[in-house]
Amino acid sequence: MQDLSLANIRTEVRKTKGDFNKIISVMLDTTYYDVLEERNEHHQRKNEGMFSDFTDEEMMYYYIHQRKHIRKNRERKENTKTEYLRILLQFYQYAGESESFLRQDVENYIEEIIFKNLRPWHIRNYQTYLSTALLGKGGKPYSPATLDAKMTILKSFMKWLHETKYIQHPLHKEVLGTSLSEQEIPNRDLYYHEVKQILEYYKDHPINHGLLTMLAMTGLRVQEIAKASWGNVYLDSFSGHYRLKGVGKGGKEFDKLLHPSLYERILAFRERRRVHTVLNISDQGPLFPTKDGGYYQYKNLSNYIVRIIERTELPCVKERTDRITPHYFRHFYAIYSRQQGADIFLIQKELGHSDRKTTERYLEKVLQREQEIGLMWKEQDF
Repeated sequence: MQDLSLANIRTEVRKTKGDFNKIISVMLDTTYYDVLEERNEHHQRKNEGMFSDFTDEEMMYYYIHQRKHIRKNRERKENTKTEYLRILLQFYQYAGESESFLRQDVENYIEEIIFKNLRPWHIRNYQTYLSTALLGKGGKPYSPATLDAKMTILKSFMKWLHETKYIQHPLHKEVLGTSLSEQEIPNRDLYYHEVKQILEYYKDHPINHGLLTMLAMTGLRVQEIAKASWGNVYLDSFSGHYRLKGVGKGGKEFDKLLHPSLYERILAFRERRRVHTVLNISDQGPLFPTKDGGYYQYKNLSNYIVRIIERTELPCVKERTDRITPHYFRHFYAIYSRQQGADIFLIQKELGHSDRKTTERYLEKVLQREQEIGLMWKEQDF
């Protein structure tokens, strides 16, 4: 953290004009967290406010790294922290560029601290800016789903700043509602005939066939597939099936069935990559290695999946208004499992959802069709 520290991030934010990669790499470094904790402990011993001498940058840093669970594997993952940082830094940059205005607009302006000078109308102005600025894909405004995600995180951060007494005004109460209507919720449903066409298209391509089948037949997140190890595949002596162990989102362990057809495609993938296909629990190499034999970065793998699906130019792909991402295969897993008779609770458990409502959203159309009144009619009466 010598080249760029928390102390000069404000200057760097203004200089980069939205390219936060360098700043994020610094703020993801957890080594500074213990220093901040020591300062907090010192303040507590003296009956002083915990964050009395923190800067805005230190508050953002502390917020994303703050420990909430005794086990480290239950803390926020790096990709989650990165997303939080991008959203908070975007707001921080906006506020920083308005500093000269804030100095004139706010009585008793506090130098070198931006967040403490914010007032309710500033939050409302930012939300208006965020909802109208052409910052989304294709030079368009943000989609309702993106806007909702950004404001949810900003509202949570503002609430925390107020609860810690870092700011005096409850700015989180000024964030207008951004919840999505039923029509605005992205349609991520994917059905058997669509998945079958995509898999059939790549049946002679071991790399693509293996990755796509893994997504479809396990319901795993792309992050979980990217970091899966060959050594975590084992033959279950009870059932005679191959299985994959791992740790998913929120530190939840999973133990996934690998159907024979899927296992064969995994082996075909590995053969094409010229790596071992004999089970070895001590082999901590990737289940799906890159050309160089290393682990995929999950974002690179996600982007690759999107590209190869688009490349098929199948009607089920071209007719969509949005791109099919790896996450759509989790929806397919839920939908197909339900069509095969699976209970919602079992689907929830397999997908690792903490809340049943999340699973129900995946299955919304299927559940509606199951309870369609027209199905109760006697067709022969007409």
